[in-house]
Amino acid sequence: MKIVQTKRSGLKKVVVASLAWGLLLTGCSESDNKSTATPSYKVETLTESAWLYSSLPENTIAYARVPNLWSGFSAKDDSFKYALGNEHHVAAMKQIQKGLYENIISQLEQPIKPLAEFYAKHTTGPLELAFVSQSGQPVIYAGTSLDYVDDTSFSQAIEALVQGLPNANIMPQDDKTKGIVSFGPGVAVYYSYDTDNQRLTIISGMGASVTSLENAAASIKTNDKHEMLKLEADIDASHQGLFAWASPKNAMPFLQMGMSPKQLKELKEFGIDQAKGLALGYGVSSGKTRLKLLLDMPKVGINRFFPEVSNTINVKSVGTPKWAAFMSLPTSEQAEHLVTSLQQVGADNIESWDTINQQAQKELGVSVTTLLDTFGPEVVFFKDQVGTFAAVAYNPNDIKALLSKAQENFDIEHQVYNKNDQEIHHLSVSFVEKSFDASKGAPILGAELAKNYRENYFWTIEGENIVFASIPQLLLERKKRTAEVEVAEWLSSKQGYDANSALLGLTASVDGLSRNSYHYYIEFLMILADITQADIDLMALPTADELGFPENGAVGLNLRSDKDVLGLEFTFENGGTDLLYGMGSTSSIAVIGILAAVAIPAYQEYVLRAEMSSGVYAAEGIKLQISQALVNGAKVEDLDNGYDTIQQAHEYENSIIEKIVVNDGVITLFFKNKA
Repeated sequence: MKIVQTKRSGLKKVVVASLAWGLLLTGCSESDNKSTATPSYKVETLTESAWLYSSLPENTIAYARVPNLWSGFSAKDDSFKYALGNEHHVAAMKQIQKGLYENIISQLEQPIKPLAEFYAKHTTGPLELAFVSQSGQPVIYAGTSLDYVDDTSFSQAIEALVQGLPNANIMPQDDKTKGIVSFGPGVAVYYSYDTDNQRLTIISGMGASVTSLENAAASIKTNDKHEMLKLEADIDASHQGLFAWASPKNAMPFLQMGMSPKQLKELKEFGIDQAKGLALGYGVSSGKTRLKLLLDMPKVGINRFFPEVSNTINVKSVGTPKWAAFMSLPTSEQAEHLVTSLQQVGADNIESWDTINQQAQKELGVSVTTLLDTFGPEVVFFKDQVGTFAAVAYNPNDIKALLSKAQENFDIEHQVYNKNDQEIHHLSVSFVEKSFDASKGAPILGAELAKNYRENYFWTIEGENIVFASIPQLLLERKKRTAEVEVAEWLSSKQGYDANSALLGLTASVDGLSRNSYHYYIEFLMILADITQADIDLMALPTADELGFPENGAVGLNLRSDKDVLGLEFTFENGGTDLLYGMGSTSSIAVIGILAAVAIPAYQEYVLRAEMSSGVYAAEGIKLQISQALVNGAKVEDLDNGYDTIQQAHEYENSIIEKIVVNDGVITLFFKNKA
C-alpha cells in the first residue's frame, strides 16, 4: 500500500513533526552502520552544470558562480549521489517545486512575481558572472541555463521581467531570442538565448555600444586553457557549487589607477602583480564536498614565507585509522630561506641563520640545521585500532650522534629494550637542571618532587620512520597485531585527502556519518513539504541501507603549501548536513527555536517590567512630596513641577525615564521605551 504524506500547514505542525522524527531517529539511526552493495539506481539530476566558466576570454579579471536554487537537492559525485539522484527523491523534489510555484510564488505581487518565477521555476543552472577587460574597459558577462524550448515563451518571459524594472525598455529586434534592454543613456544590456542548448547569455558595460556588446557575445568560445580552470576543478568539479575567482595580475591595470608610487611598490612587494588567481568556493571534488580558499602565485611576495611542501607518507596503521594529523617541518634550506626573507623585509629581532645555529649549538649542543636534516619533513600523528602514535621520518646516520650530544648537555637517560624480537627505545628526560638547589626559593618538598619528575618517550624504528608511543605496551601490541594498512592509501581512497602538500592538516573518519546525515536530510524534506504544502511519497524514499552509504564519513582540514598554490581547505563527506550530526538532528534546531520563541518575549517582558518598576519607584518619591505639601496646607492646583521640592520635568531624565510631569498634583511618567 502506498502511503502518501498529506498536506500540512502551520508552524505548530512543522515543529511537532520535526520533533517527533528527531526523537525517533536519534534513538535508532545509529544501530547499524554497515553499508550494502552499490545501489543500482539510475542517477537523475534536478539542475544543469555551469557552462560559461569554460568559455572565458584570457583577459578575464574575475568570475563568480551562484548555485541554482535547487542545486543542493541535485545529485553530484559524492556520498549523497544515489540519495539525491534516485527516482523517488527526484519525484518528491518535483512535488515540492510544484508546491512552491502554486502555493507561494503564485501569491506574490508585481514586480516580484515574474522575477521569482523566472529564477525558481525556469532557471535550471547556476548564475555565472564574469568581468572582462575589453579595450581597457570592464565588460560584464552573465550566463545561465533555462527551460524555455521555443522563441515565443522566452520572449514573453523577458517582456514580463522588463516590465517590472524601472526605466527599462526593450529595443525591438527581428529575432525574438536576441535583444537590447535599455536603462537610459549609456546603459544597455544585450541578451541572447539559444533554444537548442537552452543557454542564456547577457552582456553589459557602461557606455558600451550595441555593436561592441554583440562583438563581446561573439567572443564567448570554448577555452580549456584558461588559468582559472585549475583552481575551479580543484574546488568544484561538479561545476554547480559556489565559486568565486579573481586574477590580481589581470586586474593590475585597474588596481594601479589612482595609486601613489609608494602604494604600487608595496603592492608589488607582496607579489600581487604576479598572482594568477585567488579563488574561494564550496563544491564537490574527488568524491567529497569541500570549502576552499586558494591562492595561485609563485613563491614570491607573501608566498615566499611558506615552504614548498612535498610530503611522502609511508607509515602503516593497525586496521583502518580513526584520525590522522600532519605537520611538515621545513628543511634546513627552507628554514634558512625563510630567515633571510624575514630579514629582507625588516622583521624585528630576526638573527642571521648562522647566528641562530651558533646559539642552538651552544645551548643544545646541536645546530638547528642538524636537527632539521635529521628529522622530517613529514610528521604524522594517528589513531588506529591499537592506540595513538606519532611517526616522523629520520636520517639514521645522524640519530646516534644527536642522542650522544643530547646526553652531554641534558639530564637524559637512553635505554634500549628487546622483547619479542622487537627493539624499543626509552628516553627519560628531566627538565630541571642538575645544579638546581631545592633549599632556595620554592618550598623544599615541592621542589624535590619537581626535580624527580621526568618525561618519558618510547619509540621503535620502522623502515624510514621512528614511531613514538606514550607507553611501550602500545608498540608491543602494534608489532604483534601487524600494521598493514597504508595510511597514504587510506587518505586518498577513503578520506579524499591530499597530504602531499599539507603544511598542517587533520582528517578524521566518523562512524555512520552519511546515513545519519541522510536521516536528518529527510527531516528537512518533511519541513519543506509542510511549508510548500506539497504531497510527497515519504515511504517511497529508500532507506540508508538501500543506498549503500559507506560505513564511515570523512571530515578534515588542510593548510596547503605546494609549488605555486597556497590554500586552506575544509572537507566534508556530504556537505552542510554533516554539521547536524553533532547537533542531534534538525529536531535540535526546532527545540532551540521553541525555546527562543518562548524565552525571548519573556525576557523582553521582564526588561519592560523592570523599566516600568524603575519609573514607578521614582513616582513614589514624588507622591510622598505631594502628600507632605498637602499636609502643610498647599493647594492642589499649585502642585506643579518646580513647586517646593518637586523638580522640573526634565530633571528626572535618566536612561529609562524621559521626563516626569506634575500638573495639579497629577503625576505623568514619560518613558524613553515606547513599548
